[in-house]
Amino acid sequence: MSQMELRRSVAEREGLLSGQAALIDQQNALIAAQAAVTQAAGDRDVILDTLVGGVMAAVSQTEGAVIELREGDELVYRSARGALGAHVGLRVPIAGSLSGHCLMNAKPVLCPDLLVDPRVRRDLVEALGARSAVCVPILRGGEAVGVLKLQSSHPDAFTGLDLHVASLFAGTIPAGLAEAGEAEARRGMRAGEATLRTVMETLPVGVLIAEAPSGRIVGHNARAGAILGHKVADDPTGERPERWIGFHADRRRVDPKEWPLARVARDGEPRADLEVDYQRGDGSRAWVGFSAVQMRDIDGRCIGAVMVVTDIDGRKRDELHLAAAKQAAEEANRAKSEFLANMSHELRTPLSAVIGYSEMLQEEMEDGGHDDLLPDMRKIEANARHLLGLINDVLDLSKIEAERMETYVEDFAVDAIVRDVAATVESLVSAKENALSLDLAADLGDARTDVTKLRQCLINLLSNAAKFTEGGRITLSAERGERDGVDWLTFRVSDTGIGMSPDQQARLFERFTQADASTTRKFGGTGLGLSITRAFASMLGGTIAVASEAGRGTTFTVSVPARIAGTNDAPQVDEDTGPTPSDDASGRGVVLVVDDDPATRDLLTRFLKRDGFHVAAAVDGREGLDMAHRLRPRVILLDVTMPQMDGWSVLRALRGDTELGNTPIIMVTVLGERNLAFSLGATDYLQKPVDWDELHGVMDRFRPQDHEGPLLVIDDDDDTRDRMAARLSREGWRIVAAENGKVGLAAVAAERPCLVLLDLMMPEMDGFTFLSILRAKPEWGSIPVVVLTAKDVDGEDRRRLAGQADSVLRKGQVGLDELPALLRSVVT
Repeated sequence: MSQMELRRSVAEREGLLSGQAALIDQQNALIAAQAAVTQAAGDRDVILDTLVGGVMAAVSQTEGAVIELREGDELVYRSARGALGAHVGLRVPIAGSLSGHCLMNAKPVLCPDLLVDPRVRRDLVEALGARSAVCVPILRGGEAVGVLKLQSSHPDAFTGLDLHVASLFAGTIPAGLAEAGEAEARRGMRAGEATLRTVMETLPVGVLIAEAPSGRIVGHNARAGAILGHKVADDPTGERPERWIGFHADRRRVDPKEWPLARVARDGEPRADLEVDYQRGDGSRAWVGFSAVQMRDIDGRCIGAVMVVTDIDGRKRDELHLAAAKQAAEEANRAKSEFLANMSHELRTPLSAVIGYSEMLQEEMEDGGHDDLLPDMRKIEANARHLLGLINDVLDLSKIEAERMETYVEDFAVDAIVRDVAATVESLVSAKENALSLDLAADLGDARTDVTKLRQCLINLLSNAAKFTEGGRITLSAERGERDGVDWLTFRVSDTGIGMSPDQQARLFERFTQADASTTRKFGGTGLGLSITRAFASMLGGTIAVASEAGRGTTFTVSVPARIAGTNDAPQVDEDTGPTPSDDASGRGVVLVVDDDPATRDLLTRFLKRDGFHVAAAVDGREGLDMAHRLRPRVILLDVTMPQMDGWSVLRALRGDTELGNTPIIMVTVLGERNLAFSLGATDYLQKPVDWDELHGVMDRFRPQDHEGPLLVIDDDDDTRDRMAARLSREGWRIVAAENGKVGLAAVAAERPCLVLLDLMMPEMDGFTFLSILRAKPEWGSIPVVVLTAKDVDGEDRRRLAGQADSVLRKGQVGLDELPALLRSVVT
């Protein structure tokens, strides 16, 4: 071997030994890096930084190394050393970079000169100061999630061996990332558990956690034990609610199956709640609330239950005290209602007698020439009426508070009601030299609402205006208009009186309250009128408003719908099935008065006799029934509050009697039970103290007639009219026929009939409209009307006919031979 060959052989051996030493160094660097990763305790930043440092140590010519992880369309420098150390956080677009090319192809790349590589953007290369580079993909599950890159500022700095070493390091990165992820998850779980424990221990309620389906308690907070008053075991032996002792409000012991934790964890209920009088560890009792819900895994399976335990002892005891107080208040309210009901009778009855006798004595004094005594009698009457008004206000307020006040709906002409109200208060207005004027729109038309409450609203407002105005003007205006598709009636009462300040207006509608103490001293009153007016307006579906200025007068505005439905929309009329006249007509002209109060019986008897009626009187309900059977009276005036048998029982008995069922019955009572009276079949209703003009108007309908007028038959069927006319003519009736309500009204105007036989269903004007117009005219109000119709009369029809028709008969149920006797019983 020549010397040259020897030297070449030695050089080759030295190179081989050097390569082997480098490879050993690289392997040692990789092992050291892996060991460091193991010691990193799952810290991702430490793991990545260790691997970057290891690869730089293994590939000595590396000037900069970086691990880039993909985020969307970019690669982010997560860990870097050397020349790239300052670029941590840098975002590089995948397109136009060597790392991006490596990532997209999931293959290692060795680039000897970046400046001439068409895959790389020159600006990126120059910015990072690189000439040559090695890029190896980081693969997780076969998908490239990042790149390990080595770079140098010199071209041709890396060899295939360097690429191999970098690939070895890149292969360890996914495991490191996975370990970091798991460690991070464990830390998060521990932190979450610590947070949950902190939250549970700071909650003001107890928390119990049970497994499913056993219901065994596996976790709790300290507050749970404090509320339950005993230790809660969550060891393997387990505590279950079955061991607990609790009682319901009715003192029943809680069944083990009733505890919410058992119902949710074992029985599968999604939620359960229970309030229990719980027996604590020391034997004491306290109210505890339990509320449990299911815990479900990601597949929706129930894996346990969480129950919240709440100390509700204070709240529950307050509830029990409130319930006891409520019961006591209800009992007191019932006692008050009974007291007011008794007082209404005990106070109104003697006051009615005082007013009635005062009126009669005034008439007798005028007839006897004792004019000097009339002023005193008028004062007695005025003060009695004033006292009665105060009593009525208090009783009305009591009914409003108890929500027992009902609305009685009826049809009426608005103009007529307003003028009637004005006439009623005229003397009150003029007492202080005030002038009352009306401003009524021409299109007021008809309305359907509670006319009594509407009248009371207007009277209260006019009385109020008269009280606070002297030598001035009071104006009552009314108009009709549409709002939101509903007809509204608007009434305004304006005065030129003392007016009010804003503070006074703010408390104007409070009960038992007036503008101020000086107002009460000067003008008197209870302060109930306006509060009752507002309540009535609200019951009618309307509103009341006030506008006033001190010293310049006041205007009250009441707006109500023109048509409403009442609480008991309207009274019912019993439908007659046939005639029940008696051959014994000895009592047909008699009015039977049934009342237990001697003064009321005496007053009614004297008034009715003076008005031309024959009167019989009964002292209680049983005697009234006996006399009704014996006398067969033309009409009965019936009180309600009587011993032994009250008026309602008498009314029911009479309406159920085949012989007396058609007898007109007028309820005369201090009770405000108009709806009940009509629903039980009353013909009319008067409230004590009786207004004698009102009684006179009601009784005119039952006054014996002279029969000189014709019998008016109104029916649109020609054959029906002809048959009735022929049959009734043979009985001596003089017949006038009309084919509809409009023609019938013309016939009434031409000659007043003694009786009207009326069909309901007719063209042009039906029977309902005819009756409404007929009864609206005072001169025709007493004409008897018998409805004879083929229509199936329903509840609404009966309500419309209540107080309008004397009798309702069905065609087909009453024969022509029976009709004359029935009609004769009506007019006799």
